[in-house]
Amino acid sequence: MSVTDHRPPLSDFRCFQTYDVDEAREIVARHFCSHRLERRSASDRFDACQNRVPGKRLSLNYIRYGADVTIDPGELSHFYLIQIPIAGTAQVRNGVRSVYSTPFMGSVLNPDRSTTMQWHEGCEQVLVQIEKTFMQEVAVRMAGTDLTTVRFAPELDMQNPSVAAWARLLRGLYGAADDGEIFRLPEETHQRMLEETLVTSLLQAQPSTVSPLLGRGLTGAAPAVLRRALNLINERFEDDLSLLDICAYAGTTPRNLQILFKRELGCSPMEKLQDVRLTYARHLLLSQGGNASIADIASHSGHRHAGRFSVSYKARFGESPRDTLRGRPFG
Repeated sequence: MSVTDHRPPLSDFRCFQTYDVDEAREIVARHFCSHRLERRSASDRFDACQNRVPGKRLSLNYIRYGADVTIDPGELSHFYLIQIPIAGTAQVRNGVRSVYSTPFMGSVLNPDRSTTMQWHEGCEQVLVQIEKTFMQEVAVRMAGTDLTTVRFAPELDMQNPSVAAWARLLRGLYGAADDGEIFRLPEETHQRMLEETLVTSLLQAQPSTVSPLLGRGLTGAAPAVLRRALNLINERFEDDLSLLDICAYAGTTPRNLQILFKRELGCSPMEKLQDVRLTYARHLLLSQGGNASIADIASHSGHRHAGRFSVSYKARFGESPRDTLRGRPFG
């Protein structure tokens, strides 16, 4: 995204423009959350502005402060916030990770991690605010299983091809909102589909605790028997499932199911079950950090022997469960 002819995005949807720090803090807090906002220097020109279009479960925003400011909202709690500078730079800290944010590097703020920021003089950003419950609902549908936490890597690399494709989609939504084509029309179904598409694309593009769980399904053209087997595996992987259990649910014989899995997925049904269990365990390790023991995570992901789980996990991901806990890339 870039600024053209000095007309900020969503200029027809102005919330406020003020030179008063207290007024800016109060109005921004109404749309986001309570926070501390302070000028770092009295010599630069404070000129705050917010443009905003609310949707059903997310909103598009443009914000500038003009001056060099510190912003301390703590934990956002109820929403994710994606920030992309279109001019200037910012220093953003979410949890233990810090991002130097530029037009080439946005940031993703996770709601369960404390946030502090410094927006430097001249920084202007577009922001997408997404309800936490909406993100969770979409992620559960994509992963095909219940999730404990959806937590993103805070660095949004705009030069990554997948993220760049998502940014083009976002730019299109801003343009359509500017033109009055979306966000203020009565057609709720179209609006909901646009919002779901944006969130789905973000989950596919940006590394997160959900990433290991995505891409486990098949296309709609897959045989019905295979789809039923996969549905059982994805929904009940924590249970003690045998090959005969899967065959009975799918309505076929072990031999036929083995042939279908090998032809369509390149693995056996039990190998697929193990892979689903391991990817779910990785999700738990990435999202829960030190809040659960490896034995508990092994049990919750369908593994009955912690030692064998560790061996299988390392063979699958190239690191031990303890190494994943130590790395905590979404801290």
